[in-house]
Amino acid sequence: MKNNLPVLLVIFILLAVSLQVSAASINGFNLDGALIPVDEIHSGGPPKDGIPSLDNPVFIKASQAHFLRDTDRVLALTRHGVSKAYPLRILNWHEIVNDRFGDEGIIITYCPLCGSGTASEAKVAGKFLQFGVSGLLYNSDVLMYDRQTQSLWSQILS
Repeated sequence: MKNNLPVLLVIFILLAVSLQVSAASINGFNLDGALIPVDEIHSGGPPKDGIPSLDNPVFIKASQAHFLRDTDRVLALTRHGVSKAYPLRILNWHEIVNDRFGDEGIIITYCPLCGSGTASEAKVAGKFLQFGVSGLLYNSDVLMYDRQTQSLWSQILS
């Protein structure tokens, strides 16, 4: 019987190299140069955009929101004299809202796993960005990505 050790060694090395390459990419995102520890980024289950963001949401008056109960929680934002409410019952299914207040882009985020919600100006280096759900988690919190550069953003660190 021939010694198969060199063949097995080559297979092991190829497997190790392939695992290292794939470890730097999750859900189609290249994690090289990440500012947070890559080993703390985990798949949340759904693929990229498997949880669809709400883009250009349509609002109704509070008196017309018959689907809401008095006990329902909302994230609310008042900006430039305009007030909007984002029901958690809807955010549970979308996690990200790309909204506008006049000509200003605003991102509303909600992570159902940890119950955190944020509102941020969606402007970086003078450009308004659109965000989507990456399907990845950092510290059990949603990692979003901007559609222009495919960069990952931490909801809790942004």
